[in-house]
Amino acid sequence: MVWPLNSPELNKFVPESTADLLDWSFIARSLYSAGSANPKQKIDSAMREGLEDVITEVMENINYYSRQRGRVIEFRELLYGYHRLDALHGQDLILDLLLIYKKYRGKKMTVPVRRHLYVQRAFTGIFVKELDEDFYNVTLQQSLLGSLLQNSMARLSSHFTITSNLLTTPPDKIVFVLPIAGRLATFERFLLTYERICIDASQHCDLLVVIFGPLEQLTEHLQLLTDLRSRHIYKQINYIQRNGQFSRGVALDIAARSSYIQQQDIILFIDVDMVFGVETLQRVRMHTQRGRQVYLPIVFSQYDPKRRGAGSSTESLPIDDENGYFRQFGFGICAIYKSDILDEDINGFDKDITGWGLEDVKFLEKIVRVGTRQRGFLVNTAEVPLDYNEAAEQWRRLTVFRAPDPTLVHIYHDISCDVHLDAPQYNMCLGTKANSLGSTRLMEQLFFNNQQNVEFIADFNRQRQQTR
Repeated sequence: MVWPLNSPELNKFVPESTADLLDWSFIARSLYSAGSANPKQKIDSAMREGLEDVITEVMENINYYSRQRGRVIEFRELLYGYHRLDALHGQDLILDLLLIYKKYRGKKMTVPVRRHLYVQRAFTGIFVKELDEDFYNVTLQQSLLGSLLQNSMARLSSHFTITSNLLTTPPDKIVFVLPIAGRLATFERFLLTYERICIDASQHCDLLVVIFGPLEQLTEHLQLLTDLRSRHIYKQINYIQRNGQFSRGVALDIAARSSYIQQQDIILFIDVDMVFGVETLQRVRMHTQRGRQVYLPIVFSQYDPKRRGAGSSTESLPIDDENGYFRQFGFGICAIYKSDILDEDINGFDKDITGWGLEDVKFLEKIVRVGTRQRGFLVNTAEVPLDYNEAAEQWRRLTVFRAPDPTLVHIYHDISCDVHLDAPQYNMCLGTKANSLGSTRLMEQLFFNNQQNVEFIADFNRQRQQTR
């Protein structure tokens, strides 16, 4: 149901507090929504079809009477709009339309006009759809058969565990590459997580640490690695020591080219602040494809727990909007095969970047370029090898796969942005620091709980009204 222009129906919902306010989403060429971690989204087909239906119905209602008076109004373009969903009443829309007013009786004219359209699309009634008996019986039989087969296979696999293990090929090895400088307590936590998840659970992983600093200052770090080696003497736990200023790009590039990692290994570039689970490694192997796909998981980053009175940061905080957010624009955690990262068009990481950040963005740009390059095939002639086309078919065209991983969590820590960083790095650091303070709801509560802030806003609004 569509209500006419300037309808009061948008005022049906009356919030009792700020917590009850309904967010409006902005509609332009894309959809901008405050309720999404990635605020800019593509307008999906369902919403696009709904907008077209609303505009078509409204234009038909307008022109029904206009044609009798010798004029017609044509729709040209939706300039922008807003929409929200009222769970009790329906979808609310405010649309800014560009229309063409045409008069074809008397004094003819054609004039472009803009009009605002206020619409509420009410929910329809409840519909009950009956399924025929044959469909119900077939569906029931399929579900029962599927359940029976699943239970039978589970019982058989429990009796033939040794045989199945002998027949299956081992999964590709994952080599964790960890760059670090200082952060001893955090480093110890990471090693305990790695030992529990990767070694004790037999996940076929190696660890390569690239550690910055003079040897005399790394005694405690190296002792932790030595202790871990002594507990698991058959596991590959290696490190590369570097002097000079910390550079994540340099560390990752050195590790990728080292002899500790083989061409067929998956490299997982990771940070010391991360905690992970067995499911994380399963996703890495599933979404990383040699010569075809690179996996950049979207990690969950914790907010500052002290601002919510939760005490020190902990690994057991629930994954929700009040405890953290998914880093849509963070690309530091990456899984890629060594054979792919040494592709001549990627050639590792940018080693000119020092300090915090930006090396992951530059690396992603290289991967995107490889993914969009065009293949050029030559026919077999006397001037080229006979296997040229076969080799050309194997040229890498890497795609990037991204998805949120709730088991890959960045534990909160205080962030200090070095003022000597380059401007892009410094701005990125400040942005990450601001995003990690707390949720939007918490920031609102902290702001309005301070009476001085409320008085400042009230005074600011009064001054603005007086200047108009």
